[in-house]
Amino acid sequence: MTLVQDNLLLEAIKQALSPDNNPKRNFTQSVEMIVTFKGVDMKKGDLKLREVVVLPKAPAKEMKVLVVPTLQQMESAKKAEPNVILSKDELQKLQGQKRQVKKLASQNDWFLIAPESMALAGRILGPALGPRNKFPTPLPNSPDIRDYILRFKRSVAVKTKDQPHVQVFVGTENMQPEDLLDNAKAILNVIEGKLKSPSNLGAIYFKTTMGKVAKVKV
Repeated sequence: MTLVQDNLLLEAIKQALSPDNNPKRNFTQSVEMIVTFKGVDMKKGDLKLREVVVLPKAPAKEMKVLVVPTLQQMESAKKAEPNVILSKDELQKLQGQKRQVKKLASQNDWFLIAPESMALAGRILGPALGPRNKFPTPLPNSPDIRDYILRFKRSVAVKTKDQPHVQVFVGTENMQPEDLLDNAKAILNVIEGKLKSPSNLGAIYFKTTMGKVAKVKV
């Protein structure tokens, strides 16, 4: 990220993790980065982000992946140990099971679907994914999809909706600040590539799940 110096990002990350901003909780908190934008009209589509970023430093808390592979891909999918594996028939049986579908939509981060099941997934999972700003992602046609699934277990979605900001998971509070910095920079590099002008960057913040916001001194 050329718009913000590493030391300023690192300073804000450390501030977000400090005891003053982040009192001890009885669970491991996520660390999130919030990036705001200015001078963009979201209704006119001045900035539309829907990017997948592989985190260079694997988070202790892996992303939860739901997979609907082909029959030929099933064994390799199991080796990747995703959160949920469904066959095409099992996906079909979710038709009309609104409560179960909403549960799957809320409990998983990624939905990797074989192309042959994509239309079915759109019909059954789509109504629950849309409001959560989640979307199905097609699996490759390769019979071995283990590495593909593992990549998504350490990937985050950088996406805008109606408001000029994004909020993205960069790791957990038990990670080293320098590792959180590497993950934040990977996300910011993607965002920077989508901005029409450096002046469109508003502000950058870091916070833990229950902690106070720490602003980057841009």
